[in-house]
Amino acid sequence: MNTVIGLVIFALLATPLIVAIARSNELFVIEVEDGVPRAVRGRLPQRLLDELADVVRRPRLASARFKVIAEDRRARLVVVRGQIPAGQLQQLRNVVGTFPLAAIRAGGRVR
Repeated sequence: MNTVIGLVIFALLATPLIVAIARSNELFVIEVEDGVPRAVRGRLPQRLLDELADVVRRPRLASARFKVIAEDRRARLVVVRGQIPAGQLQQLRNVVGTFPLAAIRAGGRVR
């Protein structure tokens, strides 16, 4: 019984560490509802958010969630939830790709 309680306590204490490690390469997360993007977490330049907003407006993206992670010294877009048409997804990747990783990391909180 003590072993089970010890394992439960360990799992509860380890969970925040596991989440922090999983998010360590995450730059920002964007939630899109009815063609309007909203920064959920992270930092990014306002100009990048504006350009992403242009892409999700035409055609209007109903609902999606994506994140941008740092991978191999580049920013990479990953769809977390929702369906993004292939052409629009490529446009989003192209927009993210035009910004150097350092510029994204130096971006401020979104207003």
